[in-house]
Amino acid sequence: MTVSGSNGNILIAKPNNSLSPTGFAWLFVGVLTITTIITVGFVLAGAWLVLPFAGLEILVLAYVLINAYLHYGDFESITLVNDDVVIEKYSYKSSKKYTFQRYWVRVTLRNTLDGTVAIFIGSHGKEIEFGSRYINKEERESIAKQLKQDLKIV
Repeated sequence: MTVSGSNGNILIAKPNNSLSPTGFAWLFVGVLTITTIITVGFVLAGAWLVLPFAGLEILVLAYVLINAYLHYGDFESITLVNDDVVIEKYSYKSSKKYTFQRYWVRVTLRNTLDGTVAIFIGSHGKEIEFGSRYINKEERESIAKQLKQDLKIV
């Protein structure tokens, strides 16, 4: 998981995409080829029952790779623009944008129900959790501290 900041006013949290979209295709073709060769060998040897399991394996792999590909561009960002704090959450299915007034916004670290520490940003009773899917515990603490400092500068 990576977090990057540029010019001090933008913070972007996104997954560590170690495999490119082309890599997804090559991985699928490679596994499909190897599975097909092994399956044909077993079928020719009379173990035809291997065929449905090999097909199921390929379908599950295809599902997992398609799901990973769809989430390839997901991210969460915080932008400090004049007197506003803008939080964007982008997923392949949805895009949400939240805006808070910089003067009123509060950054807090709290334990969630599952026992992890999460960053909450909000004001006037409305809070947004930031980076829970992409940032580890140590990075969350560091980011919360940095955000608190950045919000004091106007």
